[in-house]
Formats: sequence, structure tokens, C-alpha cells
Amino acid sequence: MQTYNFIEIAKETPRKRGVLIPKEELGKHINGIPMYRSMYLYNQDAVDFADAHKNSLRGYYGARAIDSILIDIDKEQNTDDFTLKKCQSICYSLVHDLDVPIHAFRVYFSGSGYHITIPNSVFNFAPSEELPFHVKDTIIKLFPDVDAMVYMRTGLYRVPHTINKKTGLYKVPLEYSEVMNSTWQKIHDWAKTPRLEFPYTELMGDGELEDAIVKMPSSQKKMGKVSEPRKVATCVQTMYNAGPQQGNRHKTLLRIVSHYRRHGISSRAAKAALLDWNDGSLNENEIINQVEYAYNKGYQYGCNDEMMSEHCNPKCMYYKRKDYLVEVMTSQDMQDALEERLTSDFTGRSYNFGKALGVDKDCQFYPGDLVTIFGPTGSSKTTLAHNIALGYDHLNDRIDPDLQIPTLYLSLELAAWYMHRRSLQIASNQSKERVSANFNNIFPQVKDQVSHLHVQTIPPTLEQIQTKIKELNPALVVVDYIDLVETPPHVKGEYEQIKYISHGLSSMAVNNDVIILQVSQVSREYSRNEVLDLYAGKGSGAIENASRKVIGLNGQANSGLKDVKLFKNTDGELFNTKLEWTPSFRLRRTNGY
Repeated sequence: MQTYNFIEIAKETPRKRGVLIPKEELGKHINGIPMYRSMYLYNQDAVDFADAHKNSLRGYYGARAIDSILIDIDKEQNTDDFTLKKCQSICYSLVHDLDVPIHAFRVYFSGSGYHITIPNSVFNFAPSEELPFHVKDTIIKLFPDVDAMVYMRTGLYRVPHTINKKTGLYKVPLEYSEVMNSTWQKIHDWAKTPRLEFPYTELMGDGELEDAIVKMPSSQKKMGKVSEPRKVATCVQTMYNAGPQQGNRHKTLLRIVSHYRRHGISSRAAKAALLDWNDGSLNENEIINQVEYAYNKGYQYGCNDEMMSEHCNPKCMYYKRKDYLVEVMTSQDMQDALEERLTSDFTGRSYNFGKALGVDKDCQFYPGDLVTIFGPTGSSKTTLAHNIALGYDHLNDRIDPDLQIPTLYLSLELAAWYMHRRSLQIASNQSKERVSANFNNIFPQVKDQVSHLHVQTIPPTLEQIQTKIKELNPALVVVDYIDLVETPPHVKGEYEQIKYISHGLSSMAVNNDVIILQVSQVSREYSRNEVLDLYAGKGSGAIENASRKVIGLNGQANSGLKDVKLFKNTDGELFNTKLEWTPSFRLRRTNGY
């Protein structure tokens, strides 16, 4: 009989995962830093798999078990008071609607939201390969509004008594009476320390919710972390994710079907999606008939429709064009925007350039930033952009997975094969000759380090870049270089073309919430000048005005040393340093620099 006694842990950040330990040793690893553990328990097969795959459980589809089922009540954009009330509502439902005893579950303040843990003895889930789907479908059926991401095969959650660095508060346990009778301010006060003195009692269940287990998981089985197109018709996505609501199921269905029809989704695919959405609520023939009826009638619903406007979200790509008054923001609107910005987790969506260079200065690329790299011919501009795209740590001379984010690289000067060879060189730290001779052996070794990179070599227009961003949903877009982006015939002259491209890319970065890094040459008067300044870029005035950050790179083609200087850093610090070009196309900081 298989024993499931291992958990996966991650320290400091969920990205530093892949360590499997016996569950009983978890306490030895809690030392004040942020820490996470896996939702599921693993057996020796999983440990052997991780050992054979570079300490990773990615691609492991073996059986799992579970010791505690966690209900994640995420704060998201809600107020602290609303988040607490949502937690109280679920606790009340557990006790009074589902007859789960108070001693059979425990509530934690997570540092921002709330976690409710229920021992498996309440459900009696059996170990299996399909366990994540059973858990997810069961909890969502009981509590449709909770965050289901934690139930994915590799789901992690914060360990009690460890700190949430975003808020500075600890994940702390709470008594049922404290949850139901305290204010959120009081709970936050308790969470200023780890609350190690909490009087724990063993959680005991007796199969109270065993009959609630969903035996046949949804055929959709959406468990992975998917980059969804969250900004396209968010109202329709909200209605779909909420499922059929009593009293307006038919109206909601018509609006979802209208959206699918307008976007070229076949009626057959729409039927499959709506049958999954229906989840047995309406007769299946009714769903099929309604889809066919809506497709034949061609119904269309816009932003001003009553149901669509009810779920309107400012993040939607259609939001601004709906009403010109939305550009006028009140102080509360701006306060809400500030709170969202300062409390958002930008993991996987930002790039810490200062950290990559080993410079103790604040220089982080955030979504919405246009970053410009300029320099004369031979200064290694493309190489620096390529190093950034691959997450190269210039100080420690290694590829840092924490620096890697999904990237669309528009290599408009270099061929795809040449870019790929450079990627293999940088990732493997090998020369051109070594990679050319062993590329078939090197690629499998570094595949995971270059797989986040998508390359396009055909010069696009701004509209085509926008389309590709919507299609691939990258976190970083590199345009190398901007002189090769096509402009409309009416945009004449070098300055006007650079202005058109730079301001267009700046707007695109903000509207798509992505980082855009553009590479540019310097103007003619600086091309032979050994000293650069903020105004050295081609089309001076256009670049520095449109960019949040401007990086100057200087150095001769016959010299390995390159000067890096930050000329503009909105909401950050300026600095300069030196890098050394190496045959692997790594720009390395060496001792003394």
C-alpha cells in the first residue's frame, strides 16, 4: 500500500519550489521567511520523479492524496471588511447549512485574505490521479465564489506563522468566535506577529461532507495556470465563470452565445462550452436549442445592455470607448488605483533590472513601462536586450528563473535561427563554435530556460504588434529595433516616425499592462561620441518623453567592455556600471566593475 507522506515546499516565493520533504518535518523549515506548501500529499514515486526532473513536479500525473482541504478567500480588489464578511458567510454555511462541527475546521488570516482548512476526515477523499479534479469540483459546487486555483495539481498555499511580504502581516490561526465576532482591524493587529501562542486543538471529522464529493469531475478539467484573455469582454467572462444563476439563466446564456458568435466560434463549440457552463442546471436539449436559436437570430448585446453593464470592469478593452466620462477620476478612484498598484503581486510580470545587474538601486520594470535601450553600433544593444529576455544574472553569471517572464521578442534585424543560436549560447554559456557543433545536444539541456521566449522576425506595424500581444499575452515585449517597425505613409521624416512608434508603444504598454522594451540607435551627432546623455537617442525628444526608463549602452565593437548608464528612471534611481562581453553573448559583470 502506497504511503503519502511527502509535501512540496517553496521558500521566499512560490517560484522556488521543487523541494519535497516528509510532512512531519515542515516545522523545521519555518524560520520567519515566506513559505508555502503543496495542497496535496505525495508518495515515493513523486519524489523519484522530482529527482529525475531537476527537482520539479511539472508533468507528474501520478496519484496524490490530501490531508487538509483549503478554502481560499482571496482579497483581490475587495475591501478588508467585505473579505471578512465573505469568510464569515462561508463559516456560517459550514456550521449551519452543512452541519460541519466547529471543531472540524480552522480559519486562518492569510496576511491579506482568509484560508479555511478542513481535515480530509470530513470528506474522505481517496488518493487517485484524478484527485485534484474531484477536490476542485466538490468545493466549487459547495462554494462557487472561492478561488479554485489552489486546487490545481501543483497548487501551493502559505504556511501558518509565516509572513506575507506584500502586507507585512503573518498568516495566523483564528478561533471560530474570533472570526465571527471580531473586526478586520483587530484581526490585522493579531497578524502583526506570528501568533505562535495560539491554543491548537486537533481537527476531527466524521465524514460529514462525504456525500458532497463530486464523483465524476467536469469534462473541462481546467486545472493548470492558464494566461486567460482577461481583458476581452470581461462581463461575458464573469457571467460564464459564475455559472447559471436561478432567475436569469436564459438571458445570461443568450449574451454568452452572442459573444461566441461575434468572435467566430462555431455553434458546435458554443454548445460544448454552454453545456459545461450549465452543469446540469437546465435540460441539455434546452441549451442546444437556445444556442441554435441565438446563432440563427444573430442577437448582439453591447456595453449598455442591462446585464452586460452590471458586470462591467474597467480592465476591459472596450471600457474606455463605452463612455468618454470614464477618463475623469475622483480622488477615491485614484486611491483605489493606488491601492491596487501597491498591493498587487507582480511576480512573473515584472523584471528587476537592478537585481540582474547586481546594483543596489531601485530599477524594476513594471507592466505599463516603456523601456528604451540606445547606443551606437557595436555597443551590444541587442545582446543586452537578449540577456534581459532570458533572465540573465549579470553579477552571478547564471540564468535566474525568477527573472524570466513570458516574452515576445520582435527580432527585426536578426534571423530566427541566429537568434535561437544566441539563445542557446547565453543559456548554456557556450561559444558560437561549441553550440554550432552540438546544438542538438545542448537544446534539450536548456530547453526550459528558453521556452518562455517567442520570436518574430517579420517587421510589423503597431497594429500587428497589438494583435500579437492579444494573441500571446506576454509579460515583456522586446522591439529590436524600432527603426524597422513599419509606419503609415503619412508619417514622414525620421523624428516623426520615431515619435509615432515610441508614443504608440508607450500607449500599448499601458493599455495592455505589459512591459515593452524598445531598442534604438543613437542620432548621427552622437554616433562617434564617446559620451552619451539622455538626448542621444535617434529622434531625440520623442524617445525620452515616451519612455519610463532610458538605458544608454556605450562601447566599441572591438572592445569587450561596455558602459551601462541609466539616464531616466521614473519613480526609481539612476546609476551606471560596466559589463564585459563574453563569447557566449553574456554581458557579465566582473570583479572590479
